[in-house]
Amino acid sequence: MSFGSKMTPEKRAELSDLVIAHTKTTQELSDEHEVPRKTIESWVQKRRRELGIPLSSRGGDRSLTPSAIRKIEKEREGRKAAEAKAESLGGELTVARAQLARLRETLCGMQVTLEYYMRQRPTGGDATL
Repeated sequence: MSFGSKMTPEKRAELSDLVIAHTKTTQELSDEHEVPRKTIESWVQKRRRELGIPLSSRGGDRSLTPSAIRKIEKEREGRKAAEAKAESLGGELTVARAQLARLRETLCGMQVTLEYYMRQRPTGGDATL
């Protein structure tokens, strides 16, 4: 994120895709996310350039090219795959933390046992084994 920005580049692209796909207007996104409308419009223009969507000289929207639609769908699939992987790794992390906690408990128990037997060990040289 750049200095002073409260949106990640991924979030900006996601919001821009909503405008490009005519799902939301810049004004709706501006109101929802408390970002100036002009800022969102600049994100949309940048996103259109990234996707190779022609910009209208009069500011109106043009329909999406097939390649732009494929790019948007590919990015959505990538986001979904990344979110699924993150969720999976989160579950694995939870399991690993639980195992670590059990191992710590076991280690503490072993330490207590070892300290007990070390105190019980005879200190003289006449110990018989």
